[in-house]
Amino acid sequence: MPHILTTCWRLFNPPPPFVSENRRATGQKIQQSPEKTLKKCILTIVPLFLFAMLATPAALYAEFVWLDHNGNTRHTKHPPQPHQVQKYLSSTQQKQQKKAKVDLYVTSWCPYCHKAKAFFKSRNIAVTVYDIEKDRGAAARKRKLDPRRGVPFAVVNGTGIHGYAPERYLQALKAK
Repeated sequence: MPHILTTCWRLFNPPPPFVSENRRATGQKIQQSPEKTLKKCILTIVPLFLFAMLATPAALYAEFVWLDHNGNTRHTKHPPQPHQVQKYLSSTQQKQQKKAKVDLYVTSWCPYCHKAKAFFKSRNIAVTVYDIEKDRGAAARKRKLDPRRGVPFAVVNGTGIHGYAPERYLQALKAK
């Protein structure tokens, strides 16, 4: 703080280039009082600081949310390169995506599993995909949740849905 006051004092009270003999003889003060200098300093610096804060582009504080070509949602502080982006997400899509919790139990050869994955990807909804042929733990969880055989099996916001059923997926997404 003393450094700022000294700087303000020097800024508003530079040494006079020439002092007349009359001022020296009469004893007039050449410099302002510290209170006036501090007031000038505050009245100058505070508005400049506020202007700088308001003039700062909002992009510095923005978070970019976008979908890459692999279907992954990315959150970055900087804008992505055009070749990285498949689609930017609107604020509504971001809210829906954050809200939805989807677990999808699939196999690699099942065409309906691919359709189910594409359904959620097209709506920019993050999906945790478990291949029950490659992951024994996932297969055990799927059997606990759905004793019936067959895939795909989706758990959308806590609701188990057997098979590829877009209408039921949408109902479960809206339920939460």
